[in-house]
Amino acid sequence: MRRNAGSVFVCLGAAVLVIAACGGAPGRDDDATVSTSIGSISLSSTASASDTTSDDSVTTNDASSDTFDPVNCTLDADCPDGQHCTPVSGMCVPPDGCVLAGDCEGGFVCEDGMCVIGGDCGGFQFEIENVPPNVMILLDRSGSMDGEVPDSNDNRWEVAVQVVDTVTTAFDSTINFGLATYSSCEPGGCSAGTIVVPILPLNAANIQGFLDTTAGEGSSDGQEQGPNGTRYLCDSGDPETSTGVSLQALVGEQTLQDPERSNAVLLITDGGESSECTDDVDGPGGASQLFGQAVPVLTFAVGFGDAVGDQLEDIAMAGGTEHGLPADDPASLQMALETALQTVASCTFALDQVPDDVSEIYVFFDLDPNGISMDATNGWTYDPATNSVTFHGTACDMIKDGTIIDIDVVYGCNMPPTG
Repeated sequence: MRRNAGSVFVCLGAAVLVIAACGGAPGRDDDATVSTSIGSISLSSTASASDTTSDDSVTTNDASSDTFDPVNCTLDADCPDGQHCTPVSGMCVPPDGCVLAGDCEGGFVCEDGMCVIGGDCGGFQFEIENVPPNVMILLDRSGSMDGEVPDSNDNRWEVAVQVVDTVTTAFDSTINFGLATYSSCEPGGCSAGTIVVPILPLNAANIQGFLDTTAGEGSSDGQEQGPNGTRYLCDSGDPETSTGVSLQALVGEQTLQDPERSNAVLLITDGGESSECTDDVDGPGGASQLFGQAVPVLTFAVGFGDAVGDQLEDIAMAGGTEHGLPADDPASLQMALETALQTVASCTFALDQVPDDVSEIYVFFDLDPNGISMDATNGWTYDPATNSVTFHGTACDMIKDGTIIDIDVVYGCNMPPTG
């Protein structure tokens, strides 16, 4: 909202401008008298409200290096280079300069000849809600997961369970988790994995509840037990590292086909996939099929223990995540999972109201009045289909790494909220 004042006192650097009673306005005289002192320059003029032009009398001090000749204008083209024509006062001023309050955009006021943030522009602040991604953890349960782990007294499965517990707790409010394990340990081997905990919001406790029944409650020979009291790791004697068919089995999974959010699979395996299980599809092939869907599903490949680096790289590349994430001890496994989850963590926020005009949306980080520009590279974009704002590039990175504490999305007011 723009404000106009009957009398305005403005300081332009060394300039003082006094405008009394602009002609034609309610409660104002028909004649306007302007007296200006700008450095060593004085200007006085009297104009009738019916006049379309006015004659200015300018007296300058030629000895001064700060001489200035005020110019009346209608268009920016009427002004000297580096100046623009103010919309209300009709005078040429420097960028962000002003004479009257109405020369400034909404959310700005004219102070000391410059448009600065202030005033009440009549805008409002959106309530925003982060849109969490969907992540299915695909955890290898082959018999080799009882192998030793450096810097730990626990085996690979037990360490994986502990780390999954930790990261799902840490990301519970920002990521919708689910859990699948593979293979299904069916006769003959090479069976696809099974979803044991469907994807849901705030799902860490359910995942932990399932996994806690598979570790720490060993049988008489010290091996892990499953929910039914039998060993959960698959030691059938058949090939069971069925990575490709387990990834392929998630193609079309409805909880990973949500077009309003990111969708991903977080693969955790301790070895290369069994060659006998690759006749129909291998790991990269399964990841490629997931990524190639109408709603693409990313595949993050975390290799724990004896996982083959080249296979991890190939799966990650085919799954749209570029690089595998190797780990060989509890600390590096946790770092690998956190890296994957931070990458997929959402920079999309749903708005509580539908804006009439996208150009009137303004975004601010930590009340910085400079704001964040609408930019698909390092700023933000608006998606009318989901009524959401998504941050990109450096703007998204600052959100994910915690650099930014406060995000404000404002409508109709190019200024951050106060306080």
